[in-house]
Amino acid sequence: MMDGWPGMSEIIIVWNSPRTTLTTVTKEKERIYATKLLAWNEDPSHPLRIFFSLEEGLTNNLLNRYHPKLRPKNQAVMYFDDDGPFFSKEAMVDVGLELWRRNSNVQVGAWPRNIRYLSSRMKDAGKKGLKESIDIVAKDVQGDSDISYPSFTPFCRNITQDHVEYNRDSFPDFNAHILLPSGSILHRNFLCFIWHPAFKELREWVAHHKTMPDDMMVSMLVSHLSGKAPRTFPREISTTANDHSADNSTERGINTQVLDQSRRRLGLWNKKGWFDMRVEAINSLLGYFGSMHYGSLGWCAGTIYSQDHDENHSECIPATPTLNMIPWLSEGIGSNHCPPRDATHDI
Repeated sequence: MMDGWPGMSEIIIVWNSPRTTLTTVTKEKERIYATKLLAWNEDPSHPLRIFFSLEEGLTNNLLNRYHPKLRPKNQAVMYFDDDGPFFSKEAMVDVGLELWRRNSNVQVGAWPRNIRYLSSRMKDAGKKGLKESIDIVAKDVQGDSDISYPSFTPFCRNITQDHVEYNRDSFPDFNAHILLPSGSILHRNFLCFIWHPAFKELREWVAHHKTMPDDMMVSMLVSHLSGKAPRTFPREISTTANDHSADNSTERGINTQVLDQSRRRLGLWNKKGWFDMRVEAINSLLGYFGSMHYGSLGWCAGTIYSQDHDENHSECIPATPTLNMIPWLSEGIGSNHCPPRDATHDI
């Protein structure tokens, strides 16, 4: 994997259990895997290392994967959950990392979720901001220019009783607000902000919430720090010119609802009250931050592959593009925002 993924120089496993869970395994097959992991970790020449959270003075916490004590060697940190999903080298390196190189001041990812505004005020503000951001991308504005990006949408929970819904039914190209950790890329400098003492109360709330919404917290915190929405890229890349398994919206809707759902994750969603707790979590976090960014842009924004179904819904067709369709790889929109192979932007 290391040789086939250019730029990758290390793999960090964040282990939130005691080391003894690896050293005292009794089942034979699991013991073989555990022995290999421990041997690789002890070999200084091997790219894999295990970060034993408890030995670093931390508690069992999903946010440990964002802890600055990890000390990543490279500027780009690429995340995968232990149960996946795991995306291809074409999606993560050829497309995702190249997008991050050009947008390293925001969170970048392949597995987006969005929220639904219920108030007319928030809907109108969100649509305006998203349109403005699409216009900025279509003009191919350099990321370091002094252009003003759209304002965030205010959330007035106590005064106007604003409330939002969490959309668990799709992974939208446009207007996504949260990036799930698997398939996301983040600059290592953000780790110090995520674990800054100023956000201790927020981290404790996440750790004690029944759904442990670290994905929501990190996406919202990073967007408020950067003043921009996250950027997204396609989870699947077609390796043949005629292979577009989800070219129409009907097939695509089915695929996005089924794709990448692990058994454990499906089990959580089927757990009584889980969805309601996720809705409560996003509303609580919005109450904390006070606003939400204008929504992500699909990989196809500003290109011929962007399909507008109505004023409220756009998507990228095909859902599984080839590499030459990705604008920042083919001298299209966003391609010249920085050198494509800057050696300082390894994974």
